Amino acid sequence: MDNNTGLRKELKLSGMIAMAAGGMVAAWMVEIKYWFELSGAGAAVSLLTCAILILPLCFIYSEMTSMMPYAGGQNIWITNAFGWNTGFASCWLIMLLYVMAMPTVAYGIASMLGYMFPITSLQTKIIAAVILVLWYFLTNRELKVLAKMQNILFWSTLVVSVCASLIFIFSGHWSVDTITPLFPNGFSGYTAAIGLLIMKFVGFDLIPQLSEEANFPKKDLWKAFVGSLGCTVLIYGLAVVGVGGIVSNEWIAQTDIVDPRVADIIGMHWLGVVIVIMGILTCITTLSSFWLSASRILYGAAKQHQMTPRFGKLNKYGQPQFANLIVGILSIYFTVFAPDAWIDYIYTIYGVAAGAVYLLVSLSFLKIRKDHPEWPRPYKVKAGTLMGIIGIIFCLWVLYSSITAMNTGAWIVLAIYAVVGVLLWIYAKHRQKADPVGWAPVELSPDTVAAEKADA
Repeated sequence: MDNNTGLRKELKLSGMIAMAAGGMVAAWMVEIKYWFELSGAGAAVSLLTCAILILPLCFIYSEMTSMMPYAGGQNIWITNAFGWNTGFASCWLIMLLYVMAMPTVAYGIASMLGYMFPITSLQTKIIAAVILVLWYFLTNRELKVLAKMQNILFWSTLVVSVCASLIFIFSGHWSVDTITPLFPNGFSGYTAAIGLLIMKFVGFDLIPQLSEEANFPKKDLWKAFVGSLGCTVLIYGLAVVGVGGIVSNEWIAQTDIVDPRVADIIGMHWLGVVIVIMGILTCITTLSSFWLSASRILYGAAKQHQMTPRFGKLNKYGQPQFANLIVGILSIYFTVFAPDAWIDYIYTIYGVAAGAVYLLVSLSFLKIRKDHPEWPRPYKVKAGTLMGIIGIIFCLWVLYSSITAMNTGAWIVLAIYAVVGVLLWIYAKHRQKADPVGWAPVELSPDTVAAEKADA
């Protein structure tokens, strides 16, 4: 394949759902302690509420993706609505969402391996780094290879996790008395969890990044958004209910990895081993989803002359090889150098970044509907204005919940990342002056893409 003919269309609908849901479903048996700390077993209700509030965003994303199915997704939409500079800022925020998830893979694998044999923090980081290096080579092969792996891993995870939760519920050890009070921290804990648990649904927004490679009708994109969201709620909700009816909140707070330890309590060590193996494979699906999306964000930014054009060059397999390399370097850096307290503030940083990006998308949706009603929309959401308003209100709540919960460490990480982004923006502006033709600001849209095709 010629380097300049674009990304290959190799993703079917089931593969797209697996990619998106794989980004959302991580090693919850490690993170579930934080959920119970927020709102006890009521975290299941908080998760469901959060998912319902995200639905308007899913429909907004469905329309925007069907209208502009270009790698880069949100950056391209925001650039069209509010200009090159705002698009650049959104691109850098989206990269934060994807790359920052990598350390959670390391901690997840470490805790799960620790269930079977002791492992040190250094060994954990080495194992994670080796996995990332191997994954770099996989990402530079044909996408259909990764898609097949993702399909197998995610759908297996869905079956095993649901079965494990049902086994807990019907084991004879589960009790309604144990799961109450449902909201030990009251209504404030429930609402705070709604805002902070948005991190667990960052994944549906991977679909726009891969939409250029979708091999199914654009009008069906909403099925990928809703399908991936539904699978995630099912897995997480059942997991919370399953363990919450067997062990107390205090016990959960003091254990290292919840689900396998609960399996030991009910005398099913074999189930604990199965859960651990599944959890490790789940981390692989998360890694795959975020990696691919991060490289596509850089690819789209290169097309709009926001980043070096090297990010837009494809290898013989149709993969953005240099973008994959930079994502790999950033991933290894965050994994190796992330402090042990990383998991304590990653939720709040995620909430700030996701809230800001989704707010910009909602505003862009309303503005582009007004400015460009003529652009074709294979999928058009009903009651669009209402959906946009709901999206804006929800995003403001997410921002409020996350900002008020941030600690000093989280602010430092966010500030350093912002400084790096400003430096990259300054470099791009410098290149615009030095090479006004090669770095001229570009806005990918149905009009400009159609013009390019006509010229070709």
